[in-house]
Amino acid sequence: MYKISYTGDSAVSEFAFNFPFFQPADVHVAINSEVMDGASYNLSANEDLTGGTITFATPPAIGAAIDIFRKICLERFIDYQPTAKIDPERLNDDFNFLLEAFRDLDAVNIDLAAWQNIHDNVLNLVRYTKDMIEDKLGGGAALGLYNNLLAVLSDALPALINDYGSIADPVPDGNKDDYGEM
Repeated sequence: MYKISYTGDSAVSEFAFNFPFFQPADVHVAINSEVMDGASYNLSANEDLTGGTITFATPPAIGAAIDIFRKICLERFIDYQPTAKIDPERLNDDFNFLLEAFRDLDAVNIDLAAWQNIHDNVLNLVRYTKDMIEDKLGGGAALGLYNNLLAVLSDALPALINDYGSIADPVPDGNKDDYGEM
């Protein structure tokens, strides 16, 4: 997950961040671990959505922990039509979106039922997209890539939780980076 942290000093009200996002709703702000409502601050995004500035009407208090982070909402933006050509740029955008969404998953603090729903939804999206490509191309290299991605998702993602162990297990010293901040 992309995140940048600051400490408030009751004077500065603008805070820059430089991580990529897909839409303004992907950028969230928390003060002292409490996620703020979007009306509490103003987001000025860079034109290419690779960062921007968060501005508060009232500067955060001295010592306040300010976190600006990205959390991508998993939803479809591109709808492939059965009779239309598949644009390679849009297909790449779909892959990039999925990869970034996977990067944002927090495997340690995730509710297992919610994780299963996310996994199933992503897997269904990939299967649907594969079916669309198969319908349009009747096979070939693009379908092979999608079949490989589908195989990786169906085999690797369920095992991801097992790689981290139970949430109740103590964190081994060598794996603290895997678990995030404790």
